[in-house]
Amino acid sequence: MITPLSQKERNELLSLVSEEQKEFLLNGLKRSRQTIFGNFMLSEKVHAIKAADEIELLEEEQDVVDWMIVEFVDHGLGNRLGKCACGRSLRFEFTVQHTKTKKTIVYGKDHLAEFLNLDVRDIDGVIYELNSIDFELDEMLMKIRDKDYGYELLEGLSEYPKDIQNHVDHHIPLLQRQIKRLKKLIEEKKLAEELEVFKLANAKIMERLEKEKKEQQSREQEITEKVHAGLPPNASLGEIAYTFVKNGLSSATEISHHIRNHFSAEKRMSISVMERPYIYIDVVTALMEYVKQDYLIFDEESSGIEDCVFFINPEAQPENTTVIQETLF
Repeated sequence: MITPLSQKERNELLSLVSEEQKEFLLNGLKRSRQTIFGNFMLSEKVHAIKAADEIELLEEEQDVVDWMIVEFVDHGLGNRLGKCACGRSLRFEFTVQHTKTKKTIVYGKDHLAEFLNLDVRDIDGVIYELNSIDFELDEMLMKIRDKDYGYELLEGLSEYPKDIQNHVDHHIPLLQRQIKRLKKLIEEKKLAEELEVFKLANAKIMERLEKEKKEQQSREQEITEKVHAGLPPNASLGEIAYTFVKNGLSSATEISHHIRNHFSAEKRMSISVMERPYIYIDVVTALMEYVKQDYLIFDEESSGIEDCVFFINPEAQPENTTVIQETLF
């Protein structure tokens, strides 16, 4: 929190601002104080009055709801320029007024507490709130002096809270609490924009993946149809696997998935970390029989624990290749 200005310093800075700015600042100060006074007098704590300083109250002035705090003056630390109704010199002056009879009394915080039948600490709470309002006035005055308006934070924002718009309309600097709120709004806007970009990018990725999936399904369907067309009746597992290799598939894992999905084969999946079709080992064993007869080439460099890779041997392809397989399905 900034160091509060003395009343003299505050008046000097007020003399430097424009009439429009001065009207906004002083009217805002007045409204804020009235709000604090009104909320305090309507609180549950204030429920009865008690005559102080031997000031007599008329019968119609006995109801607490008809009294309001209408003014407050803080003469500053070490200054006792005010006067209580009892004649005591004061730093803090509270003026209370009856709304109907217009009787007006000036009290210090001790006699105000006695008048409202409260603990003096409740009055200290009101003074704290009032000082907060004065600190904000001081903050705005010093920012006007330093030409520190904080409007650069508004760039890129199409709209902002009403109280901030009100400051801009009257050419008044933004308060630190408003700047803090603006920074939060800007961060939220940035995050929202980043989220939107992420959503768009994710939508494009999903669209591409869906397209690739459909293309894969189309290729799979096309290959499967070719394999079906090239198989003899009651084809063995090896014949089916070999025909897939002839139609361009080289991965034993991929061939196993195709056979599992499109032929009357074992449907279980391995529970190992590989998560391959249960028939994978049978497919590899069957294809290795074709390797032994030189119809296929086993790619040792590309093969491993994860997968086995096979290619057609272009130099040893009979017109009608049939290898007897012991493992059928």
